[in-house]
Amino acid sequence: MERGRISAAQVAVLSFMAVTATSLLTAPTVASSVAKQDMWLSPILASTVGFLIVWLLVKLNQAYPNQTLIEYMKKLLGRPLGVTIGLLYLLFIIQTTANVLRQFTDFIKMTFLLTTPALVIAGSMILVCALIVRGGVETVARFATLLLPVVVVLILMLYMPTIKDINAHNFEPVLSEGMTPPLKGAFRLMSWVPVFTFMNFYLPFVSNKRHMLGWAFGSVAIFTVILFVTFIFVYAILGDATPIYVYPFMVLARFISLTEFFEHLESLVMMVWVVEIVIRITFGLFSASIGLAQCLGLPQYRPLVLPISMIMVLFSYWGITNVEFVFSPEIVMYYLTFGLLLPLLLYLASLMKRRFGKQQKDTEEKGEYAV
Repeated sequence: MERGRISAAQVAVLSFMAVTATSLLTAPTVASSVAKQDMWLSPILASTVGFLIVWLLVKLNQAYPNQTLIEYMKKLLGRPLGVTIGLLYLLFIIQTTANVLRQFTDFIKMTFLLTTPALVIAGSMILVCALIVRGGVETVARFATLLLPVVVVLILMLYMPTIKDINAHNFEPVLSEGMTPPLKGAFRLMSWVPVFTFMNFYLPFVSNKRHMLGWAFGSVAIFTVILFVTFIFVYAILGDATPIYVYPFMVLARFISLTEFFEHLESLVMMVWVVEIVIRITFGLFSASIGLAQCLGLPQYRPLVLPISMIMVLFSYWGITNVEFVFSPEIVMYYLTFGLLLPLLLYLASLMKRRFGKQQKDTEEKGEYAV
């Protein structure tokens, strides 16, 4: 089905860039609306769930090295139940990726292409992502690695000029209401962290698996650092006004002035946004395509890429009513069900199967010895 090989580092880069895609712009508003001046602590608390997710995925991959979650789910739960839950999990991937496509379409239409039809924006983006996915897992992974320096440079160009405007007093008083506000903020960030589960579709193609756990932890750590630094910059400059803006990072870019020559750097934000969104949608589209092919027992996943792409465009209009809907408690629990609970249950099932399988084998060997 797929013969490409990638490195553990490429999977890590692909994962954290995909998860960072929409969080860079909208996460400050989401966290600050409940955590306020303590929002900087929310990414650190949320990262514990991220570390647990990638640990479970790597351990499952070590038990089933050349299989994705869809494949070993059928072994652990039985084919009928495994296929059913697998299809629901793929629906989760398609829906979450479609939500990202909708957020991207709304952002571009509201800020830059005011008169362009939304269908043209969404269709153009999904077509580019489909072409990348049809190139195979190596194309997907190398595309993210190739664009990593570009994203880093653009983000630094946005951060550096704003250092002089930082006001540390905006974070006072620290933890005035205890740990409850930052915990609420961390809970809202769960709309992004479970996306790390898509990593399981890339692990079977990793050539240096012994380094996978370290790179997977590094992926979560870098995502946490980026979110932490972004929260610090945004709230230190905007303060209590942060929850008012839908895209506070964009507001920050509008006030940047460097040597009175570089001003109003919204175009840099758009460049970062477009690059990250392409990686995020590609990340989910490849996962959904290869997962559905494995569920249906097809020898190739490439014929499914375009149909799934069209479904994502439709879901982007049907599946989300507004941005706040994506961060509601019900949706967060929905994300955690497939992003954390499902890998955890599969890991426990794997442990039980190995334990009881070993006991049965020992019993059979003792019986043969007695005879």
